[in-house]
Amino acid sequence: MLFASDLDNTLLFSVSHRQAGDRCVEWLDGNEQGFMTPETVSLLETVQGLTRLIPVTTRSVAQYLRIRFPVTPDYAVAANGAVLLHHGQPDEEWAAETQSLLLPWLKELERMESVIPQRLPGRRLRRIDGAYLFLSCPNPEDAAYCRSCLTDTTLSVQTTGRKLYLFPAPINKGAAVARLRRRFGSSGVIGAGDSPIDVSMLRECDWAIAPKDALVEGMERDRVAVWDGQGRFPDFVLQQAAAFARAGQ
Repeated sequence: MLFASDLDNTLLFSVSHRQAGDRCVEWLDGNEQGFMTPETVSLLETVQGLTRLIPVTTRSVAQYLRIRFPVTPDYAVAANGAVLLHHGQPDEEWAAETQSLLLPWLKELERMESVIPQRLPGRRLRRIDGAYLFLSCPNPEDAAYCRSCLTDTTLSVQTTGRKLYLFPAPINKGAAVARLRRRFGSSGVIGAGDSPIDVSMLRECDWAIAPKDALVEGMERDRVAVWDGQGRFPDFVLQQAAAFARAGQ
């Protein structure tokens, strides 16, 4: 059984949410960046004994590789589905399929890469692992404004907080889970995520874990677990993943 899980704010979190006893698992330029709870550290080994944990993240490959997991997963999906890593190295077969999927979208990516700096000066724009565009905004209000200025593209424009993304249609977490199913021939997939970018993944899974009902709307109620706000969400995610895995065996 596969467990496809988002990372940021699902299994790990930034320094602004750090509490006493939390474990640093990510550093950037020598500074502590990402943390896990003590319970998450403990539960990861249990969950990895019950499932094949595959992180599915919008992070770039370089950003993903900064994380020092207590038990490092063999596989991970980075760049919102564009890259499959195996022991930290890109999988060539997955990469070839991604390039084929991206081919019809390259001109639009290039066009928006040229348009955005002219239309929205002063923001930091990057193409992530060749697959999608990322715009860093000073605050969520500015991200919403930027999104309203980018209605003339066939790319999917999404925001989370102060971050804005422009994804080609095939580059989404749901499509990535479908590709993982084909790759591993899984008997079932558990999914966990916390943002609208994770919705396609959650709906592609057989069981889903989320912090709010809106992210799992329309799914069978006995196959979803929605956090009640008690305790800490990463711990809830792994507790529920273990419960779903045992129930599905």
